[in-house]
Amino acid sequence: MLATQVWWIIQKDIVHEFRAKQVVPRMILVGVMVAFLAGYQLDLSQQQRQQSAAGLCWLTLCLVAMFAVSQTVSAERESGCWDALRLYPISPQVVYISKMVVNTLLIGTLQAVLVPLFAIVCDTSWLGNPGALLGVLVLGNLGVASVGTLMGTLSSGLKHSQGLLVLLLLPMLVPVVVSAAEAMRLLAVGPLTVAGWRWIQLLATFAVVSTTIGWLMYDYVIEE
Repeated sequence: MLATQVWWIIQKDIVHEFRAKQVVPRMILVGVMVAFLAGYQLDLSQQQRQQSAAGLCWLTLCLVAMFAVSQTVSAERESGCWDALRLYPISPQVVYISKMVVNTLLIGTLQAVLVPLFAIVCDTSWLGNPGALLGVLVLGNLGVASVGTLMGTLSSGLKHSQGLLVLLLLPMLVPVVVSAAEAMRLLAVGPLTVAGWRWIQLLATFAVVSTTIGWLMYDYVIEE
């Protein structure tokens, strides 16, 4: 029953995005523009570009992802679908997990475009340990999606919701940006060291804690 409800909401959101094409094309376009600006317009040496590639990549991912997560609820509020969804006998936790999965898919799509693009424009590679790279991307994705889903819902019912979301979300995503960027920077240098695995452990801890907090608090947030 729970899985059926989660899948129903996910399917609804995916079909809506496929038809409307409101989020994915815009966030990819913005992300690509920032990547090219960072790679070719900043007055950095080749070594400086390589060292800053991971940080620029994750900062861009988080900034563009904020646009995506803000749309998953605000678009439904504007169309009236959000109020209709709340009338269904579905727990807030089911809605949270469903929205988080949708945001994870959106951010994953963005990662699939931006990570190789930043590697190309900054002339670096993070493929020394593909398994560790995948772990960093997945855990960072979950961290951004879990916090973004909670804060996106909280701010969507307020005036100037996107500006408020930036103020709420950016400080909370600092651990994700720093941990993921440091882990990927170390991946570019060579085999992942103990320090690199500690950054990945921090990412995993953040993802678990933020998802748990979102799960517990969504019942209150959804009523706002």
